[in-house]
Amino acid sequence: MLLLLGMTMGACNKPFPNTLNGGADTDQAVIARKVLLIEVDGGVGSEVRAINPPTLNNLTSFSMYSWDGLSNADNIEQTNALGWATLLTGVNSTKHKVTGNDFASNDFTQYPSLFTRIKTFDPAARTVSFSSSAIIPDGVAKDATEKKALGSDTETKNAAVAELKSQNPAFMFVQFGDVDAAGRAGSYTAADAGYKAAVLATDKNIGEILSALQSRQSYKTENWMVIITSNKGSNTGYDPGAGYWYAFNDKRHNTFFFSFNPRFVRKMYSKPEGVPYAGTAPQYNGTQSQNKRARVFDDGGLYDMGETGSYTIQCKVRIPKGSYGYPAFLSKRQGFTTGKTGWVFFLEQDYWQINFGRNNPKGTSNRQIRGHAISDGKWHALTAVIKQEGAARNVYTYTDGVFYSGVTLANRNITDWGNLNSPEPLTVGNLLPDNNTNLGDYLVTDIRLYNTDLPESYISGNYCKTEIAADDPYNANLLGFWPGTSPVVSGNQVLLADLSKNKHPFTLSTYSPTDFVDVTDKVCPLIQPAVYKTVPNVADVSLQVYQWLGIAVPDSWKLDGRYWIPAFNDLQ
Repeated sequence: MLLLLGMTMGACNKPFPNTLNGGADTDQAVIARKVLLIEVDGGVGSEVRAINPPTLNNLTSFSMYSWDGLSNADNIEQTNALGWATLLTGVNSTKHKVTGNDFASNDFTQYPSLFTRIKTFDPAARTVSFSSSAIIPDGVAKDATEKKALGSDTETKNAAVAELKSQNPAFMFVQFGDVDAAGRAGSYTAADAGYKAAVLATDKNIGEILSALQSRQSYKTENWMVIITSNKGSNTGYDPGAGYWYAFNDKRHNTFFFSFNPRFVRKMYSKPEGVPYAGTAPQYNGTQSQNKRARVFDDGGLYDMGETGSYTIQCKVRIPKGSYGYPAFLSKRQGFTTGKTGWVFFLEQDYWQINFGRNNPKGTSNRQIRGHAISDGKWHALTAVIKQEGAARNVYTYTDGVFYSGVTLANRNITDWGNLNSPEPLTVGNLLPDNNTNLGDYLVTDIRLYNTDLPESYISGNYCKTEIAADDPYNANLLGFWPGTSPVVSGNQVLLADLSKNKHPFTLSTYSPTDFVDVTDKVCPLIQPAVYKTVPNVADVSLQVYQWLGIAVPDSWKLDGRYWIPAFNDLQ
């Protein structure tokens, strides 16, 4: 029988101090591997952990587990039906086609469920599905030997307990819905009384099912893996204004996962603290003796801003800690003094500003609009928006996507500065000869220029990104994009490539390469899929079940999951 695996048990087995204290008896040479899969709708991993459910906590000593699991890594609505389909087919929604609240749209023919696969491999194996959802039995569990939709979580628990007392299931699936219902009625948080009560009640139900499992007369001749997981997190839509999106930042995707057996070594999987921003960038230095700059030559006036119109300037900087006296670090301007036309990003004390100069036909002096403090040795994303608003031309600054509101609109108006065209090249570094030069050893990367005013909603949701998507709505307005993290040597020059359609590189005057690897929430590099696989995903569960039951998984199944390999505490 395919669901029976030979296993020789060593003499080093010992009792385990938890609710399931056996399952692998030293007197048994061959035992039956079985799986109990318990799924909790809407169990947000971080919130369930904060509620401190006793049954789950009792399992941690003998589990591979995570409070940072993921339903999937796609920025789409998370529904229960989608989660059930992913859980039981082992593939994500792009394959199983379930995206809504039912199974009306599915491809369970090409991507069958666990019940169908197990039935094919071992028709005699008893598979069971008990759910509080009415759509599961005739949907993703249609090929289960026994499938019932019960009227409540309590009835579902009772059916599971009765099954374990009287039947011999090889694979058993139990679905609970009360936690998700409580989240919808209130909030998916530990602070919500209804949600907390539902989590604790479900945890108690799980405890009763595990007690029934341990009490089975045949328990000592069986080797159960118990998987307890949620299918999705909250139903709260992600707010783009809260910052950049990635799956670990979206509570809709946050699940919990336990894979338990009394012989498993404890292993907790946590999400990465952050995705490193890494690369090699030029080190800039503004001292007269070690001046290091980069400039774009022969742009044909592409970056001139004229008398009217809207523009956006962006960059990322890592400025050493300190208080500074007006050093420039990004500009298109001949000099810093009054009468020099153009603009310049510079530092004053610990904050940054943008300064505009004009050749004084109207007697205007320089005008500057400040931003937030940034000289702390950490990465920051800077944005200056020059916005044509009727007859007025106003300037707005953002630091890490946050608008600096400490300057009146009148002080933002640069209409009287007229034509901002400058014959000087776009420059990273200090302005000679009149610029203060006390800023040294700093990095400037991810420079972007647009011939439009990027809206605040776009800035707050994209400021930290280091890539520009092919379908970005402002690609047509992009004048230049210099990531600055991979300088290239061309002949006797070192260049920073321009990834916009205009292809005007920066040329470095002196190249001092600096390797950096910084984890920061202010910069969000493109997330590689492997990052999301550092914690259990819902799609991993099916593969975990197949492996435990001894069912070989061919490549033709095209499963999306990863197998989490347990370590055993009685094997060296």
